[in-house]
Amino acid sequence: MSEPVRREGAPKPLHITPSNIQTFEIPDFITFRILLSGNQTDGTLAIFEDDVHPGQGPARHIHRDQDETFFFLEGEFDVEIAGQRHHMKPGDVGFVPRGTVHAFKNVGSTVGKLRYILSPAGTFEEFIPSIHAILTDGTQSQDAIAGLAGKHGMEMVGPPLE
Repeated sequence: MSEPVRREGAPKPLHITPSNIQTFEIPDFITFRILLSGNQTDGTLAIFEDDVHPGQGPARHIHRDQDETFFFLEGEFDVEIAGQRHHMKPGDVGFVPRGTVHAFKNVGSTVGKLRYILSPAGTFEEFIPSIHAILTDGTQSQDAIAGLAGKHGMEMVGPPLE
């Protein structure tokens, strides 16, 4: 059997091990992991995994140029997509088309885990260390967070889920 022909500029096959995963922890809120970056896939997609503390989740926001697919691995989450609320459990999948308002919240009593894919990758992998710095150094403000989000193709459009 002959080898398939790789197209010019196509991403290269990868094997990522846990020691190669970047992790950013915001105590009592969320731990971000960059499993596969856009730099590694030539911008095709990026994959992230979050551990989310009970009662926590991001504010309502929009990714202007990326579709987002969530895979719920552990715990229970409420997810709002385009104004419609969904209750997610392990094994559930949620799809958020680009330009759609969405947010999630861990509604369980233990740390929950979800994995998500952004396609195309965009620059969310650069947003994570920057938001980590803002949220852990004591200089956080809604204006700073909104400005940072805007630099990475996102718009903050409302409060977190209640």
